[in-house]
Amino acid sequence: MRKERGVDREKTASITSPLLIGAFQHLRCNSWPLVHFLPQELSGAIISDWQPATIRLRLMTCHIDLALLPSAELMNLSRVRIVSDCCIACKGLVRSVRLISRKPIEEIGTLALDISSRSSVLMCELLLLHYFGLRPVVYRIDVEHSFDDCRADAFVVVGDAALAYNPSKHWTHQYDLGELWFEKTGLPFVFATWASCETRVWTNQEYIQACKRARDRATNNIDNLLNEKYNEQKKLTLPRDLVKTYLTESIIYKLGNEERAGLQLFFDLALLHGFTKHRTIVEVVDAESDNQQN
Repeated sequence: MRKERGVDREKTASITSPLLIGAFQHLRCNSWPLVHFLPQELSGAIISDWQPATIRLRLMTCHIDLALLPSAELMNLSRVRIVSDCCIACKGLVRSVRLISRKPIEEIGTLALDISSRSSVLMCELLLLHYFGLRPVVYRIDVEHSFDDCRADAFVVVGDAALAYNPSKHWTHQYDLGELWFEKTGLPFVFATWASCETRVWTNQEYIQACKRARDRATNNIDNLLNEKYNEQKKLTLPRDLVKTYLTESIIYKLGNEERAGLQLFFDLALLHGFTKHRTIVEVVDAESDNQQN
């Protein structure tokens, strides 16, 4: 990833060994197929589970080498590249990013957002602003309380909570934002990718191939993945069948040409509407997918 303006930041910390990886698999089950088998495919790697903002900071300061980074966190990062053609994306109905409203979308005047989910929040704001001409007053939603207590006209619910949420009857309108994005743009939406600021990661095909093998192992054997997840985590609340349907029917795990175009559009709309100062260019380090593009 590069910016069209600005100077690359010098490294502020030395590379450590073994490979240090940041992910957010405790937040959303859609990250499982990218992360779960990676320790087995990348021997010696240390994977830490953090909030996306913490992952971004540690990646910027070279305290981790590789990160599963939400798309909004990629913007304005110097020296960052997308590593491999692995991603978390959707092309149409996604189920895990939903706009719940008391009113038709054209009448939304106040909007409550969980600001910890920056990519989904920005996706919603860009859709409302660019395609509906709306800039609602934005409030922060407290995800620890009941969504039904929200006083705004509408709110966005994200991740596993969105899969489980059943609104009460006074929330009369529901919009799947993956479906709405595809309807308006004709392109997939990319939520996250593997990313690195380190040359030693970009140039090491074993790291790239390990990411791909971990993904393929999971997506080709989704029942084995879910068996392991549900055996090791006793407090999972989402029904196994719901998660399987979500992972196999709603989520795309390969960053193809359309996904790259959708990610670039996301960056460009963010620049157009003032959510970022510099244009970010999609740059992917993956010889196989690069050859397919040429």
